[in-house]
Amino acid sequence: MSSTTSYRLSGIALIIGSVLSIVYNICQAFLNGNDLASITSPLSMFSFVMGFIGSVFVLLGLPGVYARQAGRAGILGLLGFLFLWYVTLYQGVIIPFTSVTIISQITAHIVPQSVAVPMATTPPPAWMPFFLVSLVGQVLGILLLAIATLRARVFPRWTAWLLIATLVVGVVSFVPFFPQALLSLTPIIASVAIAGFGYALLWPERFERSQPAPTSAQAEVRA
Repeated sequence: MSSTTSYRLSGIALIIGSVLSIVYNICQAFLNGNDLASITSPLSMFSFVMGFIGSVFVLLGLPGVYARQAGRAGILGLLGFLFLWYVTLYQGVIIPFTSVTIISQITAHIVPQSVAVPMATTPPPAWMPFFLVSLVGQVLGILLLAIATLRARVFPRWTAWLLIATLVVGVVSFVPFFPQALLSLTPIIASVAIAGFGYALLWPERFERSQPAPTSAQAEVRA
C-alpha cells in the first residue's frame, strides 16, 4: 500500500469519526439532567454508540496526521499526537463503552431508585489518575498539535487555529453564566478541526504545495 493511499484511508477515517462525534455531542446537548430516565433513554444510548464508533475511527486516523507532518512537526507534533490519542481513547472510547455496557445497566436494574444517579455513574476511584491525565492531556495535546501544525505548514493553517479556538471556548465555558446548551460547542469545534485534517489527507500533495515554504531562518530555528 502506497503512502498516499494510507493517508487517504486515514483521512476517510477522520472524517467519518468526526461526523459521528459531532452527532454524539449534538445528542448530548439535548439530554437534560442526570436522572435515570435521561441516562437510559434511547437517545442517550444512541449518542453513546455514535460517540464510541466515531472515536474508534478517529483513533485509526490520527496516526496519519502525525506521519504526514512528522518530519517538520518534530517533538511537539509527536507529543501532541500522543496526548490526543490517549484523550480520544479514554474520553471517546472507554467512557461511552462503559456508559453503554456497565453504568446504564447498573442504574437501570441494580441501583435503587433512591440512590443519587451522579453517585452511581461516578467512575471508580481507581480511574481518577487516568481521568486527570486525560484532562491535562486534552489541553496540552490540542495546544502542542496546533503549534506543531502551524510550524510544519503541511496542513491548512485554519485547522490549527480551530484547535486553539477549542481551548478558548473551553475556558469561556467555565464562566457561570455560559449557556448550558452550548457546552457541547467545544468538542464540536475540535471535531471540525479533526475533519479538516482528514480532508487535507485526501489530497496530501495538493495541500502541501499550497503551503508557503519555510524561510531559512525558520528552518534553522526548527533544527
